[in-house]
Parts: sequence; C-alpha cells; structure tokens
Amino acid sequence: MSYLPPSASRPGEGGPGPSGHGTGPGYGHGAGQGPGYGYGTGGPAPQYRAQGDDRTIAILTHLSGLVGALISVGWLGFVGPLVVWLVHKDRNAFLRATAAGSFNFNLSMWLLNAAAWVCLFTVILFPVAIVLWLVAGVLLVVCHVLAVLKANKGEVYRYPLQLPVLR
Repeated sequence: MSYLPPSASRPGEGGPGPSGHGTGPGYGHGAGQGPGYGYGTGGPAPQYRAQGDDRTIAILTHLSGLVGALISVGWLGFVGPLVVWLVHKDRNAFLRATAAGSFNFNLSMWLLNAAAWVCLFTVILFPVAIVLWLVAGVLLVVCHVLAVLKANKGEVYRYPLQLPVLR
C-alpha cells in the first residue's frame, strides 16, 4: 500500500491535483513515483487526464523538441521542453510529466548525436556515425509524432531510451 499525501488523490477518485489546480481523476501519484513515471516502483505509470488548454501546451511541448532538433541539426531539441517544464511544472502533473518526458528523450538524442560526432572525427568509426545519426533521426521523428498523437488524446507518452533527469 502506498502513501498518498492529503492533497493528492488516487487516479479515478477525483479531487484536486498536487498543485491544487483542477479536479478530476488522474492527478495523484504514490510515494516514490514522479509524475508519469514508475521508476523504481515496479508498478505502472499513473494515468493523467488533461484539462483545458493543457493538451495544446503538451502538443506544443512535443513539437518544440522536434522542431528545435531539426532546426539545430540535433543540438537544441531539449530547450523547448525544458522551458515548458520550468514554466508549467507546478501547474499540474500532466504538463510536468509531458515536459519532463520530452526533455529526457531529447537529451538522450542529444547525447546520441554527440556520440555520432565523436565517431565521425575518428575516421575509422565514420560508418558508425552514419548509423547513429540515422537511428537518432528516425527515433526523433517517430517518437515525437506518437507523442503528439497521445497528447492530443490527453495522455502522457512514455518515450523509449530516455535518461530520467527531470521528473
């Protein structure tokens, strides 16, 4: 049995979210779980429901990561989600989990891009660099498109291959 703070509710029970905004199911989470993540708990990630303009902000969060990465050739994809996380992390758990997941994934893709550049400059690993760039590019586009579709439904998308930096 997990401990819930008095201000949180279990998914499906209604009540205010962790920051006191909104009522309805899906804003509570157990001890040891960050919003949208089940790291170290062994259980499934809590489900959040978006309210109002939260879905639009979540869609823009995912798109900002993709557009930032494409414009900067893979170097600044994490900036947009980081800004959204800093601005909206206390608004509600849905936006916090969305921005954190997008930032963590884009940071992982940034590291993959950096590794590809290192491989490029060691001439013998040039083919590895090409493969890393292809993998990063495909993952970046496919995962962000899937994340936008989930955000449009008001659901949090769990990105693969993400380093849990923000929660």
